[in-house]
Amino acid sequence: MKMKIWSDGIMRKFLAVIGLVVLTSACAGLPGSAPTNFYVIKPAAGLAPEAAAKDLPEGISVGVGPIQIPGYADRAQIITFDAGSRVTVADFDHWAAPLGDTIKRISSANVAALLGEENVFPYPADFRPDQRALQIALEIVDIGQLEDGRAWVNARWHVKRLYDNQVAMRGSGSYEEPTTAGDYDSYAEGLSVIFGRLAKDLVASLDKVQFNATTN
Repeated sequence: MKMKIWSDGIMRKFLAVIGLVVLTSACAGLPGSAPTNFYVIKPAAGLAPEAAAKDLPEGISVGVGPIQIPGYADRAQIITFDAGSRVTVADFDHWAAPLGDTIKRISSANVAALLGEENVFPYPADFRPDQRALQIALEIVDIGQLEDGRAWVNARWHVKRLYDNQVAMRGSGSYEEPTTAGDYDSYAEGLSVIFGRLAKDLVASLDKVQFNATTN
C-alpha cells in the first residue's frame, strides 16, 4: 500500500515535469512579438504670411477648433484603404498621439505661421471675444493612404464670427499627396504637406468674412 502511494506521487511529479518541458518547448518555438512603431505628423515646413492676411482687420484673433475626424480613423493604429471599400488597420504602426489632437495642434501651428503666432489660439478657449474674433471649425471627412500610396484628406470647414456667433462662410477641399504605399514615414510626411495646403485655404477663407464697418 505504501509502495502504491509512493509510485502515484512519483508518477504525478514525472507527468508535471513532462508537461513543463513540452510547454517550454512550444513557447520557445513561437516568434517574438513585433515592436510597435510610432509616427507623428509635423507642422508644414516653409509656411510664410499669406497675402490674404494683409486685408484682415488689425488685431484679429483666430481660434482653431474643434476638429472632427471620421470614426474609422479615431484610433491609435494607422489605417489605409485597400481596393473597394476595405480598410486595413496596422496593428504595429501607431500614431504617437490621438489623431484628432494632432490635427488640431498642427492646424493651429500652420495657421499661426500664416497669420502670426500672436493672432492664433486653439479653440475652445476661455476668453471674451470682441468683434475681431473668429473661429475656424474643421471637419476631416476622410483621411487615409490609398492603395496606390497617395495620402488623401477630404475636409470641410466653416468660419464663425464669435462676437455674434454667426457663421460667416463655409469651405471644403480634397487634397492628395504622392507617398510610398505601406511606408508610414512617407505617409506622415505627405499628410504634413497636405495640412499645410489646407491651412492656406483656411486663411484664404478668412478674407471672405464680412466685418462691421467699425471693426477696422
